[in-house]
Amino acid sequence: MDTIIQEPLSDSRAPITLIWLHGLGVDGSDFESFQKELSQFGSLDNVRMVLPTAPVRDITAYKLTMNAWYDLYSESLDEQEKEDIDGMNQSAEFINALIEEQRQKYPESPIWLGGFSQGAAMALIVGMSQIPPIAGIIALSGYVPNHPRFEELSDVAKQTPIYMAHGTLDPVISIAQARRSLETLNKAGATVEFFDYPMMHEICPDEVADIAEFINAHSEQVTANTSEE
Repeated sequence: MDTIIQEPLSDSRAPITLIWLHGLGVDGSDFESFQKELSQFGSLDNVRMVLPTAPVRDITAYKLTMNAWYDLYSESLDEQEKEDIDGMNQSAEFINALIEEQRQKYPESPIWLGGFSQGAAMALIVGMSQIPPIAGIIALSGYVPNHPRFEELSDVAKQTPIYMAHGTLDPVISIAQARRSLETLNKAGATVEFFDYPMMHEICPDEVADIAEFINAHSEQVTANTSEE
């Protein structure tokens, strides 16, 4: 499936680009409504959405073939003894190429990288590998995988703002796993704001409003720093 591109809903402000990575077993179209939700719940209407679809691959844990950024060897993250590092790195190459393509097309547009569940894990891996840096990372209902990327962060990665959020009732990736992931990022020196919401493995309106506020706050900070220069 081709990558879905949604142009900004309004041209009243300079556009930003949000590359969004879906979760396991769905595709880019699963988040086609997200752009309107950012406008509806967060008054953020200058977002160019880029919605790629992960390749189809065998998922060992489920004995099924589906869209996925990498393989899973256990249905429970707590029981997973190894990670599909090769699959993560292959997907990272694809996402890096997509980021570079957007940089070339829209050099003045700040790039944000976000994702849900498995997509959130990939957003963290790729987003913290960028030089020059991206504007920020949005990681929803995800976790930090056991990937070498997190063993040592560059100064650029440490300064990249991260919005991380999770449902306290999530039965797929537990809130305990999310908090362990937050601890991993904090120990590595990352700049993270963590939010939790009384929900399951999903996205809620309050969360969307907080995402918009986070993006706006950091966009204003970048604008202020540019003006001072």
